[in-house]
Amino acid sequence: MKNTSLFSLRSAQPILLALLFITTVHIADAQVIFQEDKNNFIRLVQKPSEADSDMRANQHPFTLHEQDVSAILSAIQVVKNKNTSTPLFSNDQVALLAAYLPEALRTATAQQDVIFALSKEKRYLAGLKTQTYYVAGSIFVADDQLNILIGEFDKVANKAYEMAYDPTSQGLVKYDFDFGNRKQAKFSFDSPLSFSAPGIELKTKNRFDWVVAPTQLAFEAPVEKETLSPANRENTPSKKDVAGSAPLPAENDIVARFKRLDALKKAKLISETEYAEKRRQLLDEL
Repeated sequence: MKNTSLFSLRSAQPILLALLFITTVHIADAQVIFQEDKNNFIRLVQKPSEADSDMRANQHPFTLHEQDVSAILSAIQVVKNKNTSTPLFSNDQVALLAAYLPEALRTATAQQDVIFALSKEKRYLAGLKTQTYYVAGSIFVADDQLNILIGEFDKVANKAYEMAYDPTSQGLVKYDFDFGNRKQAKFSFDSPLSFSAPGIELKTKNRFDWVVAPTQLAFEAPVEKETLSPANRENTPSKKDVAGSAPLPAENDIVARFKRLDALKKAKLISETEYAEKRRQLLDEL
């Protein structure tokens, strides 16, 4: 019995080595834009082969501004029930994607997608304990729209597994993530979504895992495009009045820069001294 088990183990070694080689090659092919650890990253990968019209070449490279990324991602909510919804991305996740997605899209070729996996922590038991959750997916520009495929939402980190295989917390455990698919999968993300910004919608009504958004959000658009009755039109602020109001895009840019700075500090990509100096500079701009 022991000899049979030993033989089986030795026979399996070439297969395991081959699988390891394939995985290593796949990771090596990915172009890293941001990486904090094995389970927090933003990368460029080869997009799926063009089997049908939904998989034609992307509009890359593409220029997208940080404030637009922040506005789009912050506007996506996962509907839990009739009265409750939660953001698809946490503030830190929005800040990281706003910081690195523009670079990824500028660098990407027409045959590449951006994939991401990012963590967040939630506290429970009156804040005494924390649990790590992941969001993962892919992003690309096509048909003059930003396309977001949701592969994972609130994927729970397995603490027992991590303690068994990485007891000293060296970041050795790597999770397998679903980055979404242009072809609808049998067990794809299926929670209803809501959107708090104009122009953001589902790619198709029967899929909650594919979101499309305009590549530039016009913050004054709802005021300018609203159809008003003659009685209400007199009380509507003119374009001159709107232009004289607070510059929302600039304000959003400052907020996004603060969030990005906090995210970089949390990811330990800048020192405390650098953080304090950059924060002071941002405060001076207010």
